[in-house]
Amino acid sequence: WIKYGPNVTIDEARTQDWAAKALRDAGVSDVHVPCVFHAFTADYYGCSIGYIAMEYIEGIDCDSNDVELVAKAVQALIGLQAPPTATLGHIGGGTRSIVHSFFPEWLPNVDYTSDQDFYAHIHKVKCFADIFEFLCIDFRGDISSHSRFLCPSDFNASNFRKRTTQDGRLVVVVALDFRATCFMPLPFIEVALKKPRDRFCQSVVKKITYPHQQLIDAKVLLSASGSLVQYGSKPVGK
Repeated sequence: WIKYGPNVTIDEARTQDWAAKALRDAGVSDVHVPCVFHAFTADYYGCSIGYIAMEYIEGIDCDSNDVELVAKAVQALIGLQAPPTATLGHIGGGTRSIVHSFFPEWLPNVDYTSDQDFYAHIHKVKCFADIFEFLCIDFRGDISSHSRFLCPSDFNASNFRKRTTQDGRLVVVVALDFRATCFMPLPFIEVALKKPRDRFCQSVVKKITYPHQQLIDAKVLLSASGSLVQYGSKPVGK
């Protein structure tokens, strides 16, 4: 498979390849992520286009009848804890590479240069104003205290494929889009699971057995996410 486009990045490719190896190392045999062979960018009439060359795995696209298969894949992904050296966002991309449904249009409205910038924006440190204070939301938690996990935000059926193995097992292939799958603090997984609005994604979420303790921080983040919509992509609280 070759994935390409103006929003395709080498950092996304690194995250996908890490997930492929992490699932294999964890002994997960019924959810596959294609390994990445090569990733690069090239200029096309002044526009940077990213390319990811990945392992080809035969199969067919999942559809509205594959809720349980997609739920199994998402559950496997959210159980993967980030490596100790990884920042928030994609591997190698730093915190500025975060893509998550918490934000309007899924992209941060501040150009974070580090994890500390992200946490500062949440908790009113240094030159940043507190998002929650700006939105008049009472929040006394500490997002930085949570472990970081792989956090998919896009559960659309078109991002998943299915195939039958030689021994007759039906497995799901998580393959087609890792742009909205990156490392985030644990409460953001719960936010991502509660954000979907279309019927298929909502059905997927209902089938997932959440593997972590549910957190009050996630409820407050979800409330803040809804309030941020009115500001669109404009900077908030900075």
